Amino acid sequence: MANSRTVVIYRNDVPLASVRVSLLVAGSGLRSPGADTFPEAVKRLLADTPFSASGPGRGLELTRLVRSPAAQNNQGLVFLLYRVAGYLGMMAHAQVGFACVRKNHVSFYKRLGYRPETELRPYPGLNCPMQLMSSNRQRYDEIRASFPLIDPFTSATDGLENLLSGGSVALWLRGAA
Repeated sequence: MANSRTVVIYRNDVPLASVRVSLLVAGSGLRSPGADTFPEAVKRLLADTPFSASGPGRGLELTRLVRSPAAQNNQGLVFLLYRVAGYLGMMAHAQVGFACVRKNHVSFYKRLGYRPETELRPYPGLNCPMQLMSSNRQRYDEIRASFPLIDPFTSATDGLENLLSGGSVALWLRGAA
């Protein structure tokens, strides 16, 4: 989809982790997997976000967060993906974040400031039910202030502006295996 980007983290030209980031704008007709699966909840949450200088309610959905088997135990990669996705969301002036989450991942997303918005329901292409969770900008700002590892404006992620034009960015994650 034109409103989606995929962030991939490589080490020595080998992909280790990725996440898809989709921009949603109230009333625009832009789609995402979560907006297609939970249309009423996404529409309500976008409508409830404040109208700003950048326009009507804007949201960012994170989906398809994965790690390669070689990096399965590397939690730092997950936080790095959130840092990069957070930067894209902030540059898009997103006021709400969305994620479709498996039941066993709900507690992790709660620690990142997300709250359940729906009950579990079937999700296209998967054999497990998912639920929609969201985090508004205020909660996101509180979490990133208390947990700098995911803050896109730390010195460890200088140069992220190249992502806005589709370019590559070299990032360093201390202790990454």
